[in-house]
Amino acid sequence: MFPLHGVVVLPGTPTPFHVFEPRYRALVEDALGGDRVLAVPGLGSREAAHEPHPPVFPVAGAGLLEQVERHEDGRFDVVVRGIARVRLLEELPAAHPYREFRAEILEDVWPADRATLQPALESLRQLVYQLAQRLPAESGAPALAEAVAQMKDASAIADVVAAAAISEPEDRQRLLEELDVSRRLAEVVEEVAGVLLMLSRGRNQRV
Repeated sequence: MFPLHGVVVLPGTPTPFHVFEPRYRALVEDALGGDRVLAVPGLGSREAAHEPHPPVFPVAGAGLLEQVERHEDGRFDVVVRGIARVRLLEELPAAHPYREFRAEILEDVWPADRATLQPALESLRQLVYQLAQRLPAESGAPALAEAVAQMKDASAIADVVAAAAISEPEDRQRLLEELDVSRRLAEVVEEVAGVLLMLSRGRNQRV
């Protein structure tokens, strides 16, 4: 696993990393020689990153090494695409420079009638569209709105929008841990509505 402070990898979303520590270079090497999957759990503080075995959040994002650039000095630039939520169950005896855990994949919890998600889903699509109208193209908001308009899976939409629009690590970790799709969707709607409200207030102050 690749524990980091302030980083949350959500399913379906890419995250770039610069890997320079020897133990994590070894992790990338081993992942490339296997299934290319690793977990990225969060750390409670920045200082914990310097501890040999700091506590990590029990729910982590598991990701696939999607892009890898190897440098001559052994460093890597990689892109990890989230593929699942996992719960870290038990740390395994040290066999490598990096830490390893036994983990289980966490499945989404859906309502009995998925049609009940449609109102919140349409609200989120509309909010993202409004966001795209307020932000420049280079922000990625227009591309996000276009992607969300084409997507059907409510869980995937909530994760993709959260990854793009929510920056606070605590909020992202909370959404990573939320398995109930209805609640996660509602939280993302609330967060994006808050972003739009702040943008509106900023624009009104400049007028």
